[in-house]
Amino acid sequence: MPTARSPEPTPLTVLVDDVRGFRDERPALIARSSQEALELLEGLGNRRIDHLWLDHDLVGNDTIRPVIDRMVQMANTGSPLNVGQIHVHSSNVTAGLRMGIDLGEAGYIVTRSY
Repeated sequence: MPTARSPEPTPLTVLVDDVRGFRDERPALIARSSQEALELLEGLGNRRIDHLWLDHDLVGNDTIRPVIDRMVQMANTGSPLNVGQIHVHSSNVTAGLRMGIDLGEAGYIVTRSY
């Protein structure tokens, strides 16, 4: 008699972007501001984030910078955010490059998508 397989866990994707979503409508937790992103990431605790998508310019004068600073601080204290792949998808090329450099130097795996 065949045994039933447990369903594979769905990869956890987090998107931080003030306006965009995924065209393919993949499931994701979405934050529209840096404050929402910080609260979302804090709420996840040490849960594994498979894909973290980050935009630089958010609502008004808000940027992703507080999130980047928090992630770097976490890494520098030996408790990095539990994330597999970070995707920087900002149309602000200069800021996107800085994000990638800062996160990469902190030990995160970063892909640029802009």
